[in-house]
Amino acid sequence: MRKLIGLAAVAAIALPTTALGAASRSTSGTVWAHITHTSAGFLYVSGDISDKVLGKGAIVYLTKPSGQSDGSILVKATKITIYTAGGSLTGSGQATQTITGSTSTVSNGSFSLTKGTGTLKGRTMKGTFKGTQDDQGVYTFKYTGKIKG
Repeated sequence: MRKLIGLAAVAAIALPTTALGAASRSTSGTVWAHITHTSAGFLYVSGDISDKVLGKGAIVYLTKPSGQSDGSILVKATKITIYTAGGSLTGSGQATQTITGSTSTVSNGSFSLTKGTGTLKGRTMKGTFKGTQDDQGVYTFKYTGKIKG
């Protein structure tokens, strides 16, 4: 019985790797994130993620905003890490944030996660996203992308 339970646990952890296979696979999901603090001109953002292929996990960003001539803000994420039960993916991204009155929208978002650990080692994930920020400061991003490897 113990061997069956152990085998079931290994199979559950390995599922993302098996489900992905060697080819490219489309995915989509939602990220809910909030700025936790600022330091030296960087914004530290964290939250949770629900992905069609990877499942549920946590996400952390290190971002650097800069004003643009059109009044929008270019937000560069110099480091993004997604943590799942089986491993993590790390990379970078960027988006444009526009604030109009009390409304904040995020558009033209892109990300490229190129370093994996655990069951995600050797995998990459690239995609696009957009979203909004609510009156509590929580960002909701909807994304689509491809996982390779």
